[in-house]
Amino acid sequence: MLLLRDAQQDGQPAIEVLMTRRSAHASFAPGAFVFPGGAIEFSDARIAAGASRRGTQDEAQAVQAVAAIRETFEELGVLLARRSDGAFVDDSDIATLDRSAAIEEHCAQRGLTLAADWVYPLAHWITDRDLPRRFDVQFFVARMPSGQTAVADGAEQFEPVWVSPSDALARHAAGDFAMIFPTVRTLERLRSFDSVDALLAACAGERPLWSSCPRGGLRAGSIVRCMEGDAPYGELRLVCPDGQVLHALDWRSTEAVPLLNNVMRLTVANGGMMTGPGTNSYIIGTLTTGFIVVDPGPDDRAHLQRILAATDGDIRMIVCTHSHVDHAPGAQPLQAMCANKPPILGLPSGPSARAGSHFVPDRELREREWLALAGDGETHRLLVVPTPGHASNHLCLVLVEDGLLFSGDHILNGSTTVIDPPDGNMTAYLASLDRLDAICVEHNIDFILPAHGYVLDRARDQIARIKAHRLAREAKIAQTVKRLPNGSIDDWLRHAYDDVPEKLWPAAARSLLAHLERLDERPHAQHHNFARLISNRPREPI
Repeated sequence: MLLLRDAQQDGQPAIEVLMTRRSAHASFAPGAFVFPGGAIEFSDARIAAGASRRGTQDEAQAVQAVAAIRETFEELGVLLARRSDGAFVDDSDIATLDRSAAIEEHCAQRGLTLAADWVYPLAHWITDRDLPRRFDVQFFVARMPSGQTAVADGAEQFEPVWVSPSDALARHAAGDFAMIFPTVRTLERLRSFDSVDALLAACAGERPLWSSCPRGGLRAGSIVRCMEGDAPYGELRLVCPDGQVLHALDWRSTEAVPLLNNVMRLTVANGGMMTGPGTNSYIIGTLTTGFIVVDPGPDDRAHLQRILAATDGDIRMIVCTHSHVDHAPGAQPLQAMCANKPPILGLPSGPSARAGSHFVPDRELREREWLALAGDGETHRLLVVPTPGHASNHLCLVLVEDGLLFSGDHILNGSTTVIDPPDGNMTAYLASLDRLDAICVEHNIDFILPAHGYVLDRARDQIARIKAHRLAREAKIAQTVKRLPNGSIDDWLRHAYDDVPEKLWPAAARSLLAHLERLDERPHAQHHNFARLISNRPREPI
């Protein structure tokens, strides 16, 4: 139970939440600051039958709310209940109650009605799969009733404290306010609310605002926890489906990272603002079947030598998702290093590509062509899916046996890809997203392996999220142009991308131009001749 009250922080409205420190001898999270709570008891269902509730609360929610109310009373002496006259109980009422006695008796003897209608669902947490003791926990929120003071029971809980989410997180970072992972992440989400009313309104739908069963990985040798939506979560789900804490999340360019028995990733040491941790080269196959290399990267001889070592030199094909300088220039040097001179496959760069992105494959791939590896009963098949948009010659690949989509730069983890006219085209990009969504349905694809960043899961959700983001940005650009019809590109960029760090504006300017070009192509557009602006605009390095 998260009990909340309105407060001020640095002169601005904020919320505070009531927290308490667990006993140092507790079997779970000893010494940690937590929210009061505990297990549902059989009596809670009987009590819930007489509790007040909203018409939208179902039976299960009422029982859970009653359990949260009961545990909060037992641990902190705060009781969400009304007297027979309809008024909330206060400290004078609570002083007459024995907290060790059953709350059901207090209700019967004193005519109290538990206020389940004051309790709203916030979140649903399930303990990580790797832990020996696991819990399935509903988190609830309620406004702290006036006239009551929290007093810890001195057995399970100690030191009740009102604290803002920001202050609790700052103290935790400083090392003097111990909290477990779900508590930290819950407080991080509460920071965005500046009033109790705003938070309760967000929870009024009777469904948790989020549900999570975290997964653990290793970073610098220590366990880190990730919840759904965190960048590494999909990778942990792919590599350790049963929740084992085995997979290292550190970005290393010196060794191949196994993702499946037949898929490895080698990341180029070219990390930066536009490449994230670096460009991912994927190696598909086994020693039995030989290997396909996807995106050998730039002409980095140390990286190419590592690819050669990881494949034992048995590379059957080299595929480039597109011709940009961090993806394709390593193809010919890698081919020359192989004794069998594997073919370089892909789509040739278009006439609008930059000079540095010129690319001509040994053989041009066809739409829905299959690239296959086979040997000793093993088969690995890649389906070719042309996806123009980020570049005119961009393609993606589907490893059908394993339900994986190799997305190149079309879908990234942690950022949206730059669409750089004239070789990049926003209309084509969005159409390619739709094509990938249909492919995910057709081949039951759940994981995306991008050219930059960790593996993504929930492939169709990721595609829908990216498309919604692009269309929302386009609407914001259109509104900006309408409001500033005589503005410059820089004026429009400043307003339409005001939520993007300024250091990213040179890249964002390219996508802005791609959106303007698309707006200019629409039927009934106000024909601002954005195409002219695009052709005259100096091209920022990307």
